[in-house]
Amino acid sequence: MNADERSERLEHLFRQTFRRVMAYCLRRASEAAAHDAVAEVYAVAWRKRRQLPAEDEEAVLWLLGIARRVLANQARSQRRWARLLMRVAERAEPDPPPAADPYGAEDAGNAGDGLAAALAQASDADRELLRLAYWDDLSRGDIATVLGISVGAVDTRLHRARQRLRQRLASANPHQDPAKEKDHAER
Repeated sequence: MNADERSERLEHLFRQTFRRVMAYCLRRASEAAAHDAVAEVYAVAWRKRRQLPAEDEEAVLWLLGIARRVLANQARSQRRWARLLMRVAERAEPDPPPAADPYGAEDAGNAGDGLAAALAQASDADRELLRLAYWDDLSRGDIATVLGISVGAVDTRLHRARQRLRQRLASANPHQDPAKEKDHAER
């Protein structure tokens, strides 16, 4: 495949996948951060277009993997920026304003939504795995590709993440019947 064909293929892939990549990013970041992330995803894809998988579905997973890394870089950058602001504020003022949460965890607790609050309390790894499985509706094999791990590791991590989520939900709503909760989780 020559350079022109790769470029055309990436343009075609962009038109096919933009909404899916944008939805993936919007579920993990604020709207502004998601737009920045999607732009960066396709910029990285353009630079790495020689590594573009031949199959369309593999290419989509490749883009979601890039999106995952871009969002992680954004989150790290935002944490560094927040730490810098805190250090500067400590020197200038006694009460610095809190840094914004890129995942909207603060809103989740305020909304009173038990699932959102439980997800907000989950580790980044658990939250990412559960989102890939249930929000992005990826198969175990697809999740393995996006995360760069084996299918067996996906199975183990997903099982443990669901257990921890169930525990958080149960502790948040102690009056819920555990049998109903288990039946619902197994569906």
